[in-house]
Amino acid sequence: MDANAALYVPVRSGPAGLVVRLWRTPVGTKTAVAFTTDQRLRAALGPCHAWIRLSESALRRLAEPLGTTAVTVDPLLFSHAASRSG
Repeated sequence: MDANAALYVPVRSGPAGLVVRLWRTPVGTKTAVAFTTDQRLRAALGPCHAWIRLSESALRRLAEPLGTTAVTVDPLLFSHAASRSG
């Protein structure tokens, strides 16, 4: 992947504006997440999730002070079904 290609990066509101969201991989490693299209982001996170466009290299520079340089592109996010009580 071209490190300068623009990606769709999930963000949240913070005290000083928008903040890049960090996630954990299934093994517990912190990672920044990005998507190659806004459709993939909406499919994974929902239609109303806030995002910005950043290059992979810019995302890595923003995530580094937060404790990670890992970037996961186009993850398949899911949650386990809640257990049902009889």
